[in-house]
Amino acid sequence: MNKFQPARVLGVLGIAVSSLAFAQNYQTMPIASGFNEDVIANGTGPALSSTSAILDGDSFAFVARDFLATATSTPITYGVPTNGIINSVVTSTPGLSYQLADLNSPNSLKLSNANLTGTVTFATPKQAIKLYMLSTSGSALSTLTITVNFSDGTTQQATGVSIPDWYNGTNFAIQGLGRINRNTNDLEPAGGTNPRMYQSAINIDAANQTKFIQSVTITKTNTTVNGYPNIFAFSADAYSDCLPPTLNAVGTLTQNTADVSWTPATGTTATTYQIYYSTTNTAPTSASTPNLTGITGNSTTIPGLTPNTIYYYWVRANCSTATAQSAWSFSGTFKTLCGPVTSLSENFDSYGTGNIVPDCWVRNFVNGTMSISTTTPASGTRNIYQTNTSAQTPSTVVLPEFSNINAGTHWLRFKARVTVPSGTLNVGYVTNPTDASTFTLLQALTINNSAYTSPDAEYGVVVPATVPANARLAIRNTADGKLYYWDDVYWEPKPSCFAPSGLSSSNVQAYSATISWIAPSTAPASGYEYYYSTTNTAPTATTVPLGTSTTLTAPLNGLASATNYFVWVRSACSTIDKSTWYGPVTFTTACATFTAPFTQTFDNGTIPNCWTNANPSSTNIYLLWMFSGSAGYGASLANNGRPAGTYAWVDASVPYTGAGTNTIYLTTPQISLAGLSSPYISFEWFKNHSTSATTTVTPSTYDDNNLTVEVNDGNGWVTFFSEKSNANTWRTVGIDLPASYVGATIQVRFNVNKNVNGNSYFYDDVLLDNIEVKQNPTLSTNDVVGAKKAVKVYPNPFNDIINISEFKDIKSIRVSDVSGRTLKTIENPEAQINLSNLNAGLYILNLQFKDGSQKSVKVIKK
Repeated sequence: MNKFQPARVLGVLGIAVSSLAFAQNYQTMPIASGFNEDVIANGTGPALSSTSAILDGDSFAFVARDFLATATSTPITYGVPTNGIINSVVTSTPGLSYQLADLNSPNSLKLSNANLTGTVTFATPKQAIKLYMLSTSGSALSTLTITVNFSDGTTQQATGVSIPDWYNGTNFAIQGLGRINRNTNDLEPAGGTNPRMYQSAINIDAANQTKFIQSVTITKTNTTVNGYPNIFAFSADAYSDCLPPTLNAVGTLTQNTADVSWTPATGTTATTYQIYYSTTNTAPTSASTPNLTGITGNSTTIPGLTPNTIYYYWVRANCSTATAQSAWSFSGTFKTLCGPVTSLSENFDSYGTGNIVPDCWVRNFVNGTMSISTTTPASGTRNIYQTNTSAQTPSTVVLPEFSNINAGTHWLRFKARVTVPSGTLNVGYVTNPTDASTFTLLQALTINNSAYTSPDAEYGVVVPATVPANARLAIRNTADGKLYYWDDVYWEPKPSCFAPSGLSSSNVQAYSATISWIAPSTAPASGYEYYYSTTNTAPTATTVPLGTSTTLTAPLNGLASATNYFVWVRSACSTIDKSTWYGPVTFTTACATFTAPFTQTFDNGTIPNCWTNANPSSTNIYLLWMFSGSAGYGASLANNGRPAGTYAWVDASVPYTGAGTNTIYLTTPQISLAGLSSPYISFEWFKNHSTSATTTVTPSTYDDNNLTVEVNDGNGWVTFFSEKSNANTWRTVGIDLPASYVGATIQVRFNVNKNVNGNSYFYDDVLLDNIEVKQNPTLSTNDVVGAKKAVKVYPNPFNDIINISEFKDIKSIRVSDVSGRTLKTIENPEAQINLSNLNAGLYILNLQFKDGSQKSVKVIKK
């Protein structure tokens, strides 16, 4: 995200000193000859094939980053850089680097024995103030004598130069190179900090700095068995009598230019100067290409800069002597002024908090609050906050200057919210950015959301071409005492296809729902597209929609029951021109009816899907059924013989404030009993009975909380079980439902209640598990077989007469209404029975067979 930085002049941060001690001119010293071993394994193939020797006195060599023992080996992420460039991390020599020899050829001068000598000859002799050597020592530290050989036949010697062991030494130029066993190809990453190469500096005497360094002779002087020095490269702080200039303070700044000047170094006469500048503070090297060249005189104007941008710059001199180019000066820095821009993307995250606005913006403020805040931004960590009372002056925030303000092609887009909907933010323009009275309203935005997560949290204002060319956009709050926040501001080309708004859902069923929305100001020619998902991952421009509509509504079918859905919609202005997605709106589909047999074990530690958990007297989570944790009022009960979180339970140890009865309801979803000729409910329960209590009523009620089980088939709740068991053990309870429930759809409710007058606790935990709704398992074999008899009852619906096949096997027929009340019993029925005396409605025929089995049939009288 591009941000607009402060419009301020930073000035010159560093002043170059006209002394060779500070004007460092680092150059590599390519070696023409002198290396005797290849100690860096590289490329594909075993280490033995790409090296000629080990580096230490054991079995190890360096490894390059491109090494693969075989073509299928896993690439490594450490090692000697494949290009052979080593950038030194020594803090006193920033910008110093080394160039290793070809990794496929001898790349080290290795000295194995005491007093062994080797000479490296440079491809191009150079003058230097200092010579830097890159080396390491295998198995132990080494001590060297280094002789610098000049092209005029003279020498300079440094003795007692210590090279640390390649593990854990100081003054390293690079670390974490790793190594390889040359015989086995075993790799050792060495923790990312070893092995190491070290940097040694040899100061060139002042009398020798104008001489060209031809070669260097290295002699191993330590007499220990271990200690194998390996010399890999040299670099120089090159000598020059052409010194860099000293930078002066930056002169005039504009949006796109900067006037810079400098003072030549004493004793240096430059023919021309060169300038290198960048938006990063990375110093140029001798090989860096300057931005400006051939500058005569001691000043110039840097052109073509970007508005409101920090720049760093360096200057060097070109002289007429043999060493005709100086090092680069120390850096200077400046920042260009604010200017017109063509786009904006701002989320305020690069700024601090407080009474400020971003750079190149203007804060027109009298009273109230207008600041950058960390309070719940739309993205990142910051947003704008504004508030004023009716007695105060609204604050106006002026945006940067846009060169295309009146092009008629752009719009302002941002997210906003108000703490108490609804509110109003005014978007307009000013012709004088420091005078809020020049504000002209373009659009008053009604802010109906209190959170950025609302689908309607983003607002857009199209800016017409009639806006004055010198206008600057501004956002003004309303003096209504409400708290306004806005974030993620964009000035961008307006879309050719605008998104709809006001997305909502309705008629949400178990497997379907309806969505609707509000058309944009210009309705799209090709209608709308929608997309929905069970995860809140917004679709992108390439997401394939799941449906289309030419109206402002669409049905969603084939959904999963009891599932949370997220929905988005977009405009389709043509087959290729689509708006952004708008949304999401979210809804949860209803629970579907379950079909018996039905089982619930509570093993997931949460309330089961489509169950309800309620206490009309309290919403405290501890005063409801619980599904995680361990019940047990009394340590002796431990975990009641079952793992925690595998049963539902009511906590006895939580104080129940207030008088009267607390009832906690746990209710199943809808369960169809279709197919069950003898419906049956079973469950297991456990009551942790307290052995002591304090009570202030007589008789004591400390242990009188019940478990009650009720069933509702749509005609009201009917109690089938209610008990105060104090057995402190798991018990199984079975409930036979009467014939009136055959074929019905029911819900089962498990209630724990207690009158807490005079008591402060429930005192007894109640536990519930393994609920089943199924066919009665105690029916005899004959019952089961009889229930399957292929007896036909017809017609159904009927007028007065019902025909019954296989009537000779039937002992009696009991006719009852849906409440289970018996209306008529017919012994030894014939093929037809007359039910003309019944009113129109639904009835149950219970057929009792002579073999003892039975069957129930629903019939309807017209």
